[in-house]
Order: sequence, then structure tokens, then C-alpha cells
Amino acid sequence: MPGPVSRRDLLKGVTAAAVSTAAVAPSQAKQAKAGGEFFELRCGFKEAILDGNRVRLRAYNGQVPGPLITTRPGDTMRIRLRNELPRYDSRAWNGDHNVPHKLDSTNLHVHGMDVIPHLFEPLGTSDPLAPMIGIEPGEQLEYVFEIPDDHPPGLYWYHPHHHGSTAVQVVTGMAGPIIVRGKIDEVPEIKAARDIPLVIQDIGLFPSETDPKLWTYEPRQNAIWQTFGGNVTIYDPKTGQAEPTKLKGGFTTGDYALRYYLMNGEPFFKEVHDNANPTAPTPTQLKPQRIKMRPGEVVRFRVLNGCSDNLMPILVEGHDLHLIALDGINFDAVRTIAPYGADGTGQVMLSPANRAEFLIKGSAKPGIYRILQLAQSQQFLASPQKVIAEIEVVGTPTNMALPTKLPPAARYYPLIKPSEIKAIRTIEFGGAFPGVANPVVGIDFFINNMQYGEQAVPTVVRLGDTEEWHLVVEGAHHGGTEGHPFHIHEISFELISINGVAQPPGTFMDTVWVAKDSVVVVRMRFIGWPGKTVFHCHILPHEDTGMMQNFLILPAEKPGHH
Repeated sequence: MPGPVSRRDLLKGVTAAAVSTAAVAPSQAKQAKAGGEFFELRCGFKEAILDGNRVRLRAYNGQVPGPLITTRPGDTMRIRLRNELPRYDSRAWNGDHNVPHKLDSTNLHVHGMDVIPHLFEPLGTSDPLAPMIGIEPGEQLEYVFEIPDDHPPGLYWYHPHHHGSTAVQVVTGMAGPIIVRGKIDEVPEIKAARDIPLVIQDIGLFPSETDPKLWTYEPRQNAIWQTFGGNVTIYDPKTGQAEPTKLKGGFTTGDYALRYYLMNGEPFFKEVHDNANPTAPTPTQLKPQRIKMRPGEVVRFRVLNGCSDNLMPILVEGHDLHLIALDGINFDAVRTIAPYGADGTGQVMLSPANRAEFLIKGSAKPGIYRILQLAQSQQFLASPQKVIAEIEVVGTPTNMALPTKLPPAARYYPLIKPSEIKAIRTIEFGGAFPGVANPVVGIDFFINNMQYGEQAVPTVVRLGDTEEWHLVVEGAHHGGTEGHPFHIHEISFELISINGVAQPPGTFMDTVWVAKDSVVVVRMRFIGWPGKTVFHCHILPHEDTGMMQNFLILPAEKPGHH
């Protein structure tokens, strides 16, 4: 059964509850009635035991994942972010923003939410030269988010987004769920169902340089973990070479000496680097958590892929998956997907940062059924099959109903017609190995053949405009060696087609997987707020080392002006 909520009744519009190892139902996080206060998120180090190993993580409010935040359309979400991380020595940093640096500096991104742009200083700025927010140790910043009245209710999340430290902070625990409640929660068949969030995270670790009994991720400035050598190097600009060191850990673009996968804070899978087969870490399935259901009972699952870089084809054994929402935006009707999986795509594909909300009706046949991530080979590292959790169907049968229709997400309707498109853009992900533009890291990551520039704004749009973007990853001859998840801030897009195959109308997302040798077409209407913001690859080590671009949303053009 769900465990107790650790914090509640904090403020109007925002409530925090612990997502415990027993898969706490967010319905236990009651809406507070006193207003005006800030909910405080404190980020700092946390020691824990994972699978018998002592580890040092980074956490919000001392817990991984961070506390659940709930809000509603029309509310004001107030968050005070306090940085309690220890100081980090970046004196050897060369000033290149695409070299990981300042691992003690942080900020906050409320991922997927239609709110004011909030990465650059000051919040909501439209200055193209505005710097990215960096909250230093001992400092704090107050974020005020006005939630639109028509904001789609669903599952969102928060995490750091300071360029240069994002990947290290997220892959050591700094992330947490947000639930926006609304009309879909009042659908009788959904309201009657238990509501269980499954927050999935990966934790990347190396042996400590100072404590032989500790695993951590605290790389020295400019230290790079070499997957193909299983060693750590530091680039020497005098020799133009990556020089070997005796360090045990360094910044990595995806591989770790030890990596755990957590579900609601508890490890369910482990990978260990293998020098003999460096792109296929040695896997170990750990004991998964078990969720009990009665035959015929309907349960609502909200799944967040909060991993730094793992694509997850999800399959629930022996059950139809009744999909109601992706990335926080519900469909106008349930989409029922049979439990197939021989082609490796599963019932729903979750790239890093994707969320899926679905209903499962307990099988008439009692037994143990697994929630799986199927094996996939679309990335640099092989990703074997994982048992995320188990469903035990047991007890007195019941016959709960499934909904037949859902309230549409009014903010994104009517759908964009082809005749409304004002511009078509191509966004291409690519790179080079060994790195030329980024010799310190040793690999280049590009969007449209450019690295990230904090003051560069290659793309400018206007509020109210509608555009079609073609997201492209070409083959190895164009630097496309693996797939990349495209994510855009502040708005969501409608998924139109994948490699020319039309997708179901009304499929809205803020992150979509773009496989190698593929073209994904999306359409979006720029609504909400003007300001400077970003789009990027949501494989976070790629984003931190260059695979991101700023774009500027200008105010709507006044009638009669050009």
C-alpha cells in the first residue's frame, strides 16, 4: 500500500510529498489552502546505500527523487531554490561553456510546463545577450510561475539546467516530479483508480578519489572518462593531446564505471563498465518493487523517464496499456495498445524526459506480470532489457470501468492546419569524433553544425506564429552515430510524422526521439510568453557539451505593422 506523505499543506497551488519506495500515490498530497508562501527546494549532497554500496548523491531536500510538487491551472507556483552544494574548483576551466564546469552552480527548469521562460537572467528576459542563471553555493533564487488557466493537467518534472553542470547534477539524483491537477482527474473512471507515479532515474558513479569505500561523481575540472580505455585523461593544450592520469573518475558523455537505475528511489538494475566490451556494460537485474492489483482493478500509472540518456521501450506483460497522455497532455480518447513487443518498440516509447500516463486493468488471471524496458540498441551504449517493477494480480476480483472519452486539452486546440504554417525549419543533430571544436571533451556535439553559444540566438519566432520543424539525424557520414531526443522549452508540439509515416492527430509532446537516419516532423504554435529560451538534445551529457541552441520568442506583431 502507498506509504505516508512526508510534507503537505504548504501553500496554495503547490504541495510537496515524498515519492517513497512503495510508489506513493500522489492523491495523498493534499492541495494546501494557505497562500503566498514559497516552497523551498534545497540542493545538496546526500549519502545513501545502493545495493550494498555506499554512495554520495546530489538531492533536493535530502531525497531522491525530489519531493512531488502539485499545482493546478490558474494557480501561482512559487519555488525558492537554495543551493547548499559545497564549492567546486573550476580554476582550470578555459571559459568554454561546452566544457563541463562549475559543478556547484545550479538553477531550475520546470520541464514541459507552459510558463514564463526561466533559464536566463532576469526571469522572462527577451535580451538575446542575457546570461544563463547560475545560483552559486550559499545563494538562493525565488521563482514565481503563473500557471495558465488552460494549462494541461498531467505529469511534468523539475531538474537543474545550468549549462556545464546539468548532466552531473541530474545523473546523481537532482530531479523530481510535478503533477498539475485538472479536468482529466475528475473523469469518473480515472478518479476511481489508484494513482501511482513511477519516477525512473539513472545514477552514474565512479570510485571516490579520497575514500576507497565510497562511490560518487565528482570529476576534477577537465578530467574526461575514456570509455574505450577505461581510464581518465586531461587535455593538454600545449601538446594538443589527452594526457593520461591516475584519476579514477572523470566527466563522461554517457558511460560510467557503475550505473544504477532507480524506480522511486530504489535500484532495480545495475550496469558495470566492461573494458573488454566497452559499449556493452555488464548488466545485473536487481529485485524490483512489486505493486498489488486485484483482478479487474484499474490503476493509473504515471511514468517519468528521468534518465540522463536511456531510451526506454515500455511493455506491461499480459495487459493492454490504455494510454491517456504523453508529456502531460491528454488525448481526447483512450488509446489502447496490446502487449506486443517482438519488434522492440514496446507499447510506448519513452526517450529521456518523456512521460506517459496510462491505465492498466488487472488481468482476470492472477499472477506476476512485469513492467519492462525492452532491450534497445539505438544509442552508443547497448541497453539490455530491464524489469522496472512487477504487478501482482491477486485478491477478490472486481470489474472497474475504463473511460470512453477524455476532456480535450483546450490550450492546444484547434489543431494546426498545413495552410497556417508560416515557416518550415530544419533542425539537424550531428557531431564528430574525435572532437575538433571541443578538444577538452574529445567529442563534438552540434545542432545545425553549431555548438552552443550563450549569447547566440540563431532562431527567432513570434508569439502567435505557427511553424513546422523537421528534426533530422542523418547517418554516420553526417555525424549521426546514434539517436537524439529533441526537447523544446516553454511550449509543446504536435507530432505529425516519423519518416513519412503519419502519427495519430492530437499527439502532443515536448520531447521526441529522433532515431539515426530519420526525419521527425512536428508543428507548434508559439503561445504564452515572449522571451529567450532553448531547445536541445535531452541526452544531458550531449546538451552540456554543445547540443543546444537558444531561440527568441518575440511579442506578437501588432496589426498594421510589418
